[in-house]
Amino acid sequence: MNSDSNSVMRTAIEPILRAAGELAREQFGRAKPATKEDGSWVTEADRRVETYLTEALTTEFPGTGVLGEEGHRVEGTGTWYIDPIDGTTAYVQGLAYWGPTVCLVREGVLEVGALYLPMLDEFWYAERDGGAWLNGERIRRRDDDAVRSQSGLFVPSDIHRRPAPPWPGKIRALGSTAAHLALVAAGRGAAVVIPRWSLWDIGCGVLLIEEAGGRICDVRGESVQVTSCLAGLPILAGASTALHLLTVDGWAVRALE
Repeated sequence: MNSDSNSVMRTAIEPILRAAGELAREQFGRAKPATKEDGSWVTEADRRVETYLTEALTTEFPGTGVLGEEGHRVEGTGTWYIDPIDGTTAYVQGLAYWGPTVCLVREGVLEVGALYLPMLDEFWYAERDGGAWLNGERIRRRDDDAVRSQSGLFVPSDIHRRPAPPWPGKIRALGSTAAHLALVAAGRGAAVVIPRWSLWDIGCGVLLIEEAGGRICDVRGESVQVTSCLAGLPILAGASTALHLLTVDGWAVRALE
């Protein structure tokens, strides 16, 4: 993969993600949610954005396939996993952390990920062996960061129903798993806890963290590759010191399994 922030792939994907974000903004503050079978919300904007992304990605990258959260399926060589609005609840409630995110998996390898947060105008991008980027600037995190009173832990919104984490710093839930992962990749938080997931939620963020120098692990602290482990298996991601703190005494096992 190209290590230049202006790689051919990024140049092609960025306007697609930005256009998808602007399409969602047209209904921001007015979207009416419906409840899906799994209890999560979906809006007409989710469906419109997924249709647009399916058409745009398969046109820009002929022969690739699509697997979308809202049901779009296209067979191809390599698959784009699409979450049209990660953080739909935040979107409906008028909050800032939501946006379209995609990742490309080819032969079991997570190759590319992109996320756009329209309300913040932040375009996040990662390529396998090509770095992690925010608005064209490369991001790297220190993997040896100590956990301090100001260190951030991003968690699911139901964290209050689980055993309290052994965390001396700040605990935050912003409503978007993709955004949580991106923020940790950039060092704006030390770790993120993800009890359940689909690849369209986490693909971009996982690649951002890996390319920025962080780790992905299971509840016992063992490193994992999300494209080869059981879908939905609880994971944690971030700096090694933070992941050790969450797993060494078994908190992650008790809270997530």
